[in-house]
Formats: sequence, C-alpha cells, structure tokens
Amino acid sequence: MNGTPPLAWDEDLECWVVADPRLARQVLNHPGFTSGTFERSFQLYMTEAAREEYHELTAFLRLWFVQADAPEHTALRRPVQRVMSASYVRSLAPRVEEITDECLDALAATVPHDVVPAVADGISGKVMAQVVGVAEPPEVLHRWARTLSLFIGAMYRRDYALEAHRTMVEMTEALSRATAPKAFPQETDEDRARTTATWAMNLFGGLETTSSLLASTVMDVLGEPTAWDAVREQRPGAVEEFVERVLRRRPPLRHLGRVVAHDQELAGERMRQGDLVLVSLTGEGLLEDSADAASTEAAATCPVTAETVTAETEQHLVFGFGPHYCVGAPLARLEAAVLLRRFAARFPDARLTDEAAVWGPNLSYVGLDHLYVDLGV
Repeated sequence: MNGTPPLAWDEDLECWVVADPRLARQVLNHPGFTSGTFERSFQLYMTEAAREEYHELTAFLRLWFVQADAPEHTALRRPVQRVMSASYVRSLAPRVEEITDECLDALAATVPHDVVPAVADGISGKVMAQVVGVAEPPEVLHRWARTLSLFIGAMYRRDYALEAHRTMVEMTEALSRATAPKAFPQETDEDRARTTATWAMNLFGGLETTSSLLASTVMDVLGEPTAWDAVREQRPGAVEEFVERVLRRRPPLRHLGRVVAHDQELAGERMRQGDLVLVSLTGEGLLEDSADAASTEAAATCPVTAETVTAETEQHLVFGFGPHYCVGAPLARLEAAVLLRRFAARFPDARLTDEAAVWGPNLSYVGLDHLYVDLGV
C-alpha cells in the first residue's frame, strides 16, 4: 500500500479514507456505515440557499437506490438485477459485437484516430441506449453523465448544480419515452419518480466508468507487446485475463463513499456519527497510482462469457463489495472483451502515437479524454 495507513483522516477532504482492502470489505458490508453519501454531502457542501434552489435535483439524486440501505435497497435493486442478469448480458453479445464494429468503422474513418469519442464513448453509449431503450446518441448520453459526475464531485459549485439540474430535466424527458422503465412501477407520482431515478442511475452508471475501462484496455494492451501478441493470437483466456488486469490496475472508479451511522472505533480510530468515509477500491490512497496486481494464479470460468479468467476476477473491489456490488459488472466486462477481440482482429498492427493519452481532470473517475492511435493500415 506504499505506506498508506489502512484508515486515516484526510484534513483537506474532511473525511476518513479507508485504503486497506480487508478493512474496505468490512466497511462496505457493515450496517455501521450507511450509503446516503449524497444527503450528507448536500448538508456539508451545499449552502442552504443552493439546496432550496436545486431541491428538485437533490430529490432526484436521493432516489438513486445506491443511496439506500437494506431493506429498501434490496427491494429496489432486485428488479434491476433481474434485468441485468448474466443470461440477459449473454443475449446482448451479438448486438455488442455489431455496435463495436460500427464504432471501429467510425474510428478508421476519422483522422486523427481518437479511441475515446469514436470507440469508448461510442460503444458504451450505444450499448446503454440499447439496454435502457432511449434514442439519444452517445455524445448526448455522455454529456449528461459527465455533467452529473462533475456536480457529484463538487457539489459546492453552483454552476455545476445549474448544469446538473438541466441534465436532470433532459434525462427525465428522455426516460419518459424509453422502453425499459415502462416495465417498472408507474402507478403513482412517487412510483414514476422512483422509476425515472432508478433508470437515470443505471444509465449514468453504464457510461463514464465503462468508457474509461474501454479506453484504458486499448491503451494498456498496445503498451504491452507480450499481452498484445497473446490477444492477437487469440490465446485461450488472454482477453478476459487482460481485462481483469486493467480493472485492477486502472479502475475507472477509485473509491466509494459511506457515512458513519453511529459513533464507533475502527482500526484504532474514533469515528463520529455523520463522518464521511471514502473507501478505496484500489488498496491505495485516493490520489496514488494503482499498482499492477495482475496475477496468473488458478483459473476460473467467467459467468458471462463462460471462458477462462484468473482466480482474482471476483476478488478485487473494482465493482464494489457486498449488497452494493455493481449490477452492471457483467456488461462492462463483456464490452471490454468484445472490443479487445474485434480491435485486435481489425487492426493487428495498431500502435499508440507519441503522447497518445490525454487524461481527464475528474478525481472521482479515472478516465481518458483522448487516446490517439496509429491503426497501421
């Protein structure tokens, strides 16, 4: 952990930081830590006037079920989990392949060849549009996601709140026409608000983090000749193993938030009710580079692709832990694996250009704004 203490108070962020993976699992799966970080952040970082002015926005975000705990969270998550089942994700594979080929066509047709807008944003946006049943193009969906992520990361910014409120209105209108929400409760105003918020959360969750994973997968494989050879030669398990390495090395989401439910002691530190806790998903401090923990230990079978992956596939914390484990994990893995295969088959001589990577500024989400490649064609 590069000398990072397992639990420490960060004076600048005014919150606890949990860096130890075992301690992280305990916090993420313990009733002494609640999920309502938005509510606590509204109180800490937004003025009373801003909370009043943007009360529709804060009410909308409060309804995201990732902000709830059992039994409410369990009840709200269950129908989404059924929709995002492994069998459903497997059924999407042919469409994900078609979308990937469309986006690789777009990459080849655009100079300079920038993987982020054409491929990473394109695939994640089109796939989520398919899942949710909205008609908006990837650039619109990603604008929504980036606007919300900026506000969530800096709620004290009233300009971010204004843009996030506008995004909420646009998303709500789009979701009123979408197909997936129609199968969820719509009888009362409360039902409709909860359903809209749930699908806005699902849409948001499948965009920025997945785009980040897709771009990082391309960047990393082109930077590792041995891995690139294994993928191009279609060695069994090479694709799935490499995707897991990227997830562990460069997780799109570096941390999850929790709130201390009551005064308690943890790892020798006294924590107070209402304290914010940032749980590292990397085993590192919040701003440290993640180490490459790749391993080739005993193999297992991927529940989505039925192909071989490393034994560490389900051990890392990249998709969370416990009751809040990410429902979109199988879909994200599928998108990354399909992209890696199709990219290698289409552009076997591709390479990174000089100064290829341009990183985005968001501290919550680790992602590329641009990734320039030479396709070798």
